[in-house]
Amino acid sequence: MPDIYDPTVEQALQAFISDHPEIDTRDQAVAAILTNWFTNHGYLPHAQEGTRPEDLDASNDD
Repeated sequence: MPDIYDPTVEQALQAFISDHPEIDTRDQAVAAILTNWFTNHGYLPHAQEGTRPEDLDASNDD
């Protein structure tokens, strides 16, 4: 993908990639950034852990 962003955004993107060794490509970095932004702004649901409401019963009580 060619550099399509402002040079300061490109620099920030490269810094993000450097700080996240699990991210190998520029596309993965952009996807991670967008997923984070969309989640934090309510466009994507937050990942939740735990027992789903329909799976709750008395055996789940602690």
